[in-house]
Amino acid sequence: MKPANLIFFLTDNHAGGLMGAAGHPMIQTPNLDAIAKSGVQFENAYCVSPLCCPSRAALATGRYPHQTEYWDNAIVYDGQVPSWHHRIREQGHAVTAIGKLHFRSPNDDNGFTDEIDVMHIVEEKGAIITSLRATEDGVPNRRSHRVLYENSGLGEADYQTYDRRITQQAIEWLNTNGRSSEKPWVLLVSYPSPHPPFRVPQRFLDLYPLDKVSLPVQWRVADRPKHPAVEYLAWMNSFEDELDDNLVRRIIAGYYALITHTDEQIGMVMQAAQDLGLTENTRFMYTSDHGEAAGQHGIYGKANHYEHSIGVPMMICGPDIPEGGVVQQMVSHVDLFPTIVESVGAEFVEDDKDLPGVSLWPAIQGDEEQRTTFTEFHALGSRNGSFALGDGNHKFIYHVDMPNQLFDLENDPSEKQDLLLAEPNHPIAATLEAKLRLIVDPEEVDSRAKADQLANADKFGGLDAARNAGTFAATPIPGKALETEKV
Repeated sequence: MKPANLIFFLTDNHAGGLMGAAGHPMIQTPNLDAIAKSGVQFENAYCVSPLCCPSRAALATGRYPHQTEYWDNAIVYDGQVPSWHHRIREQGHAVTAIGKLHFRSPNDDNGFTDEIDVMHIVEEKGAIITSLRATEDGVPNRRSHRVLYENSGLGEADYQTYDRRITQQAIEWLNTNGRSSEKPWVLLVSYPSPHPPFRVPQRFLDLYPLDKVSLPVQWRVADRPKHPAVEYLAWMNSFEDELDDNLVRRIIAGYYALITHTDEQIGMVMQAAQDLGLTENTRFMYTSDHGEAAGQHGIYGKANHYEHSIGVPMMICGPDIPEGGVVQQMVSHVDLFPTIVESVGAEFVEDDKDLPGVSLWPAIQGDEEQRTTFTEFHALGSRNGSFALGDGNHKFIYHVDMPNQLFDLENDPSEKQDLLLAEPNHPIAATLEAKLRLIVDPEEVDSRAKADQLANADKFGGLDAARNAGTFAATPIPGKALETEKV
């Protein structure tokens, strides 16, 4: 494998199965499909934590939240843990970020040669209301999250304006810098879409007529999982009651349409690279920070361990990548640190020896291995820490101080049947819990996360200040002021 440039497309909120290349019968993603067709698609790819900031910290560092202690959307990446950006920059490679990073601050050394029009958390403190999850009462419910989804349909949100800005800046960067570096460069093009609100122009909505949109799994209140973690998430996000099926279809159609909009933006950057003659020495990589439930199991958003929220698209094409390849091996965002470092021809250092991920280059070349996947969650939308281990056809979800869950993904891919409800002492659950405990002590990690969250609240005035700060459902784009909902 020869070193080559890398254009790394990162989006927000794109669930793994929602692409034409993934076999979805309705979604139109011609540019992502082109990456998959001309390269390799990872069919079983997972984020590390189903929320923006902890996921993006893991993408950067190649390490899990319990290792870095970047737990939520307030205790976020601050450049203190080495990232793949640092690793390749220190070896003379240009590495530029454009768009949404969702780190703490541009004043931190985040490892980039340059940050262009980037989005970080609000006022270097983000959603400090998250700290209330460590209290007896927990985080109060927020109407703003529901309003975000109720606004789905015809129109346009600030995020789409920002998407187009990112695309234009990426094209300008390629025109100015695409041929100017002696060493392979990396350009991170990071879009805030398809994050809600799902508001899109008519030409995209026309692709997804409401009468053709299928309703999600277990979306009705009576059919939702009777699990305290799911019920708390619905309450906190103001979705306890049943939605009108027309609104549910409008949310899904808007989400699908926004995925197509984002695909179009990616296609523009790819076309610019092709027009500049860069494709012979440039790879394209795509993934998203996490998925989106879009009504499945009665959930709107993420913050859970169902496949729709932890499963992500992942693919790569370009020099030395086989055409039309499909990797079945389970892969994770923690694998991208070693994969990207090798892709540009950089070297690892002593500190990288204990990275939990593996390079995906052997799998890309057809040498797959049997692996497990691990995710964890300690943020807004949860009362206690939760952890998921995927092993073969089964997925085990461990909830601190709540019932655990077990799913057979081969026979129940939509996760409608929790096997532990019928058989609480299922032997597979015991086996997978033992494997999970080789990675973490769930109770210790939960306690540590909550202690850090309380300490973080103290930095900004304490728990009363966290309550008075209000809630918000989406970070404003650069140049826009934050609007909060008081609780």
